[in-house]
Amino acid sequence: MVSETETRSREVFAGYTPHGEGRPLAAYAGLAGVYNGALAAALLAAKRQGRPLPERVGTGDIVLLGVATHKLGRLLAKDWVTSPLRAPFATYKGASGIPSEVDEGARGAGLQRAIGELVT
Repeated sequence: MVSETETRSREVFAGYTPHGEGRPLAAYAGLAGVYNGALAAALLAAKRQGRPLPERVGTGDIVLLGVATHKLGRLLAKDWVTSPLRAPFATYKGASGIPSEVDEGARGAGLQRAIGELVT
C-alpha cells in the first residue's frame, strides 16, 4: 500500500527519471534540508554566544578547506577502514584499481538509496 506522502512525492517529481531508473529525490531534498538546518543552527549558536563571524575569508583558507573536504570525502566514500559506516547503504562490488580503495554501489530504495549514492 502506498502512503499519501509517497503519492505526493511521486506527483512532485513525476517525469524525472534519469537513465530509466527512479531516484529518491524526496530523500535527497530531505538530506539537503537537514544539512542546511544544521548549518543554520550552528551559525545561530555562534551568533548567540557573541562570537563574531568573519567579515571575509582569505584565499588560503578556502583552498585549505577545499583540499581537506576532498580528502575527507574520499576517505568516507572509498577507504576500506570506513566500509562499516557505508555497509547499511552500499553493496560491495570488489577491490578498486587503487590499493587502499573499495568499489561499492548504492542499494535499497528511498532514504537508504539516497544515502548510499551520497557515500559511494
